[in-house]
Amino acid sequence: MTLAYLVNQYPQPSQSFIRREILAHEAAGVRIQRYTIRRFDGKLADKQDQQEHASTRVLLGGKVGLAAALFKAALKSPSTFLPALKLAIKNGRTADRGGVLLHLIYLAEACILRERLIASPVDHVHAHFGTNSTTVAMLCYVLGGPTYSFTVHGPEEFDRARGDGLALLDKVRLAKFAVTISEFGRGQLMRWTRSQDWPKIQVVRCGLDSIFLDAPAVAASSEPRVVCVGRLVEQKAQLILVEAVMLLKSHGVPIQLRLIGDGPMRGQIDELIA
Repeated sequence: MTLAYLVNQYPQPSQSFIRREILAHEAAGVRIQRYTIRRFDGKLADKQDQQEHASTRVLLGGKVGLAAALFKAALKSPSTFLPALKLAIKNGRTADRGGVLLHLIYLAEACILRERLIASPVDHVHAHFGTNSTTVAMLCYVLGGPTYSFTVHGPEEFDRARGDGLALLDKVRLAKFAVTISEFGRGQLMRWTRSQDWPKIQVVRCGLDSIFLDAPAVAASSEPRVVCVGRLVEQKAQLILVEAVMLLKSHGVPIQLRLIGDGPMRGQIDELIA
């Protein structure tokens, strides 16, 4: 069996869970093709991320390539292109950002992906995140491509789902199955989908590999220590964690907080700590 993995930007330092999932499939004998819509231009310090970078194919190739892909698909197979175009316009009208124009770009990316999958056949496409990568996988399927599934992580997808802003109803309806990483996530996704599609929604929890599991035990600190690993972004709520530690300190509780990660809220978090 051959799977295609599709992610908006892959690999990134914060996507080790996707890398582990892909490598676990390959260890089980599944062939994987890696696709990213656009290349991550940041630094990749992990050797496995560097290897993934070298093995990942990029879809986005400039405005001329996108326009050519649209015209080629329209001329070659109007019977599949027109339903895909109709779906892209429909989703664009209710989208929380980008509108119809951006969804036409997603359609062009889907046309490119479809061509790639014809040249290098796969049995199924799995997308990570219920945002534009899943939109591209869905439109590729409507264009006549392979079946698809996707993993929703949250909370961004759930925050943006109101008013059908992410077209989660269509994405689950047309998917072979959908994945969430927790029972809470499954419940959230059920809010935005048809009840007859609920059996498609499966829980697959994020696992840990041997690098973590086989690490030697470390003696506990004499002073209570909290370690938070993650991107410094609004969704991770590190500001609340700093506030909580400040409250504990004000009550005389000896505690240390160590934040491991970086991101756009670094300055705001530093300011609150100070």
